[in-house]
Amino acid sequence: MLRNSIGLSGVQNARELGGYRSEDGRVVKGGVLLRTARLSTGTEEDLKRLKEVYHLAKIIDLRSDEEIYGSEEIALFTGSKDPDPDPEIEGAEYINLQILDLKKMMVNNTELMKEIEPPLDFIQMLNITIKAGFINDELYFGFLDEEPGRSSYSRFMRELMSLEEGKAVLFHCTQGKDRTGVGAMLILSALDVPEKVIVEDYVLTNDYNSEKIAKERMMLEMSGKVPADQMETYLMAMDRVNEKTMTNVIAYLKKKYGSVKNYIISGLGISEQELKEFKDKFLAEG
Repeated sequence: MLRNSIGLSGVQNARELGGYRSEDGRVVKGGVLLRTARLSTGTEEDLKRLKEVYHLAKIIDLRSDEEIYGSEEIALFTGSKDPDPDPEIEGAEYINLQILDLKKMMVNNTELMKEIEPPLDFIQMLNITIKAGFINDELYFGFLDEEPGRSSYSRFMRELMSLEEGKAVLFHCTQGKDRTGVGAMLILSALDVPEKVIVEDYVLTNDYNSEKIAKERMMLEMSGKVPADQMETYLMAMDRVNEKTMTNVIAYLKKKYGSVKNYIISGLGISEQELKEFKDKFLAEG
């Protein structure tokens, strides 16, 4: 079994943050902070496991309305405009905190949108995704410094702080790697987990998605439409991550705010006292 797995067979990139060691010697509590990709692919056994093994109390969905309810816009990037709601899990409160304003990104790419003439093949959809700015460091910077991302991550931290003892929270986006990865970075930074470990947790996505990434690489190579020096970018538009993306976003927060924790305090409005309580809540002696 892969490191930190929570044992879900139908949900991609399904793992937890438990077991990482804080700089004060304590460890992140196990079975409490869960991170995944979309939940709609979960089996009945997966949902039962979340309820009965993890005692799931909150589901925090970081996706946009377009991803959840379906739209013509999202079809440009996924090939489907069908709704993709989370399944209901008894005892778990559903909370939607949108990090990305997809419609705003469309407006900002008006000229690009004019070039689109459906139907598009898969490579064309990837090209649009890349040209629209969905695959670059600035996307992550926008998650953190622009709306609705900033206010959503602020509430995200507060929803975690209000989690009932003995319960778990699950946070996710579509692929469980970008918006979810930034959320995990904020949590682990607040818990004083070393930066090296935070980046390692981010890159674990590649282990969880290794089979998919290998198939995607083969498909892209066989298409003959993707230059070798662009292969990494195309794979990142699908299911792969690059550690430089996370090291760059942490460096960005350090340069602008002094540290990630300073961003959490001044950018997200979480007080130092609340951060202390956050650590006491999610760290255990170990």
